[in-house]
Parts: sequence; C-alpha cells; structure tokens
Amino acid sequence: MTRPTPTALSFARSTLPVRRVASTGPTAPGFAALLKSAALKKSTPASLQAPKPAAPVYHAEMVPGGPPPMTRSEIVANAEKLLNIPYVWGGVNDSGLDCSAFISKALGVSRQTTDTLSSVSHPISKDELQAGDALNLTTGRDPEGDGHVRMFDRWANAAHTKMYVYEETPPKSIHHVIDWDPKYQPMRRTNVVDA
Repeated sequence: MTRPTPTALSFARSTLPVRRVASTGPTAPGFAALLKSAALKKSTPASLQAPKPAAPVYHAEMVPGGPPPMTRSEIVANAEKLLNIPYVWGGVNDSGLDCSAFISKALGVSRQTTDTLSSVSHPISKDELQAGDALNLTTGRDPEGDGHVRMFDRWANAAHTKMYVYEETPPKSIHHVIDWDPKYQPMRRTNVVDA
C-alpha cells in the first residue's frame, strides 16, 4: 500500500466532519498521551490489537444528472445491513463508520459529508418525508459545529413528533425512535425510485 502524500492527507482531513467525543478517563496532556498510547500499542499482543482496516471502498461513478437510480427499498435494505457497526469518526468501512459514511453507503453514493450531501440530494419538506430520506444537520446549522445526518424510516406517532430513524452514532449504528428535530433538513436522494 502506498503511503498518502501530505497534500492528500490534508485534503482528506479537511473534508471530514468534526465530532467531539468525551474522554472516559484521565489522560495525560498532549505529547505525553501520544507517547503512552504508542507504548501501549507496542506492548499489546497481536491477538489483542484492533483489526487492520478493510480494503478501500469504491463507489459507482457519478452519472450526469446525479447518481444512478435506486429504489427506496434498496436504500432501507442497505441501512439494515449496516446496523451494529461501531461508530468511528472518519470511518469508511465495516470495522467502523461515521454518520455521513453510513448515509453515503446506504444511499449508494460516493463518500459525502453533512456539508456535501446536497450534491447528491435535494431539500424536501417534513410532510414529504418517506423511508430512505435523509435528515441532515450541516456543520453551519449545528450549535456545536459538528454536523450529523440520519435516515428517516417512518413516523412513530400520528402527530409526526416522533420517528424511527437509522443512524450511526456512538457506540454503534442503530434503528430507534427519536423526537422530530426541526434543525435537521429533510433531504431526498437524487434519482430515488418509489419502490
């Protein structure tokens, strides 16, 4: 495997969403924490070390007018297959995903972020939501500046104040009921087919 160039690494980091994760215990400040972590990796037996990342993920080439057509049932089936995968900030494979990689894979599109999802989808209203539509919170609209995206499945009550969603969130991707949050913009994948 070829080592990425500094320019490629810088670009990759600049396109990833930032996610703050609270520490669960005391840590040494700065460089000391890095040294301690490196020492632990050297002393950990190979059988206990984290698995190596899987091969890179390649997506279908984009076609004029957006991604190739895909049915709602295919999108939901993709989300179902991605359940229980650990949350990893910047993760893009089955050993760990972040929220936007989860949605990108479910939608069958190239890797997007909360700020680029509009390149493969368009805004819709709350009343138009259907299974497989995304609920997107861009970094600019997020009070914490992190951004988040989840997938709508169906309404959980007649008042449309609670909904079932698929989402990649710590510690792993889940399907659950949450409250409607008006900060999130409903988005529909370009070239989705109602089937």
